Amino acid sequence: MSKTAELVTVKTVAKAADCAVSTVSRALRDDPSISDAAKQRIRQVAESLDYRPLRRRRPKRETSHNSTSILTGKRLLVVSLGLDRSLISLPVVSSAISGVEDAFSELGVRFQIAHIPDLQAVPAHLDFNQTDGLFLIGALQGKMLIESNRTLMDRLSNIPSVWLLGRPQGCWGDCVGANDVQLGAKAADYLADHGHQHVAFLSPKPDHLIMMNRETGFVSQAMRRGLEVQRFVDPPSRGWKLPIKPPLSTDAVQHLVDQLLNASKRPTAIFAGADSVAAVVYGSLARRGIKVGEEISVISGNNDHAFITGLYPQLTTFDIHAHDIGRLAVRQLETRLTMYNSIANVDLTLEPHLTPGESVRQLNS
Repeated sequence: MSKTAELVTVKTVAKAADCAVSTVSRALRDDPSISDAAKQRIRQVAESLDYRPLRRRRPKRETSHNSTSILTGKRLLVVSLGLDRSLISLPVVSSAISGVEDAFSELGVRFQIAHIPDLQAVPAHLDFNQTDGLFLIGALQGKMLIESNRTLMDRLSNIPSVWLLGRPQGCWGDCVGANDVQLGAKAADYLADHGHQHVAFLSPKPDHLIMMNRETGFVSQAMRRGLEVQRFVDPPSRGWKLPIKPPLSTDAVQHLVDQLLNASKRPTAIFAGADSVAAVVYGSLARRGIKVGEEISVISGNNDHAFITGLYPQLTTFDIHAHDIGRLAVRQLETRLTMYNSIANVDLTLEPHLTPGESVRQLNS
């Protein structure tokens, strides 16, 4: 194989195919969430680049050291809990899983993926008694997850675990995710630096772990910068239930947007917390004839292409590096299996980075 072919990675294919790394990864493993047309196009791109999965193309001399990994020979599972499949397929989630896959591939480690949207209907083929380690992605809405099936959660708590993106309330184990408090603080700084003095935090998920952490960072930093802050935080009329789905309709936020627009002093900028919320805020504002980036500014977090592609003006958001979160989670499970219970639960966070768009207006020019 040529040296050029050796350097072809999933990222190379994603760039050539003009799509997300997670989309390429799922297409190449025949994930049903990817359309047949997209799979064919991505496979053609991969073939034209002579792409080979890492486990097949890496020379033995480069992987000889991998035999020392404590994960080798272990029975490992990546499990989603209480999440609708539409949420699992989103780039920010699937990219974290893809990061786990890539790290496993480099180590030559095998694993399985299981989805349990309804915790009362656990697939019969799953044998947690034969599992050595878990990577978990779960619903982060209050204590809904742990209270939905305590027997199952107690069983899982006896297995060394690393949560991806967030550890649900009341749960055990290590966690690798974004520094969400820092993300909120950076959003406040960005708005302050652009001259916004009256800002708002908006979320239809009041007890969602990530949203709460981002709100904490945003409100605290906004107040430190001398900004006036309003909160518009309330669930939609039907609330939330398992399995959790992304807010795909403007109905999820319309009541909050109406409150904001009818406030005695209307904010000039909104921190929407997550791109899924920002996308429906765009739609809700459009229904009221409000132009984002002109009459009101919007900033968000996750850099989730499934939601922000096609938004106009381009959304200002933060990349949480979900793929790197997945890779780091694998290293943390190695540490956990080595140390086992001799160390307390560990929380590792990655710094989010700004992805600027045109959705935030400069007021102090």
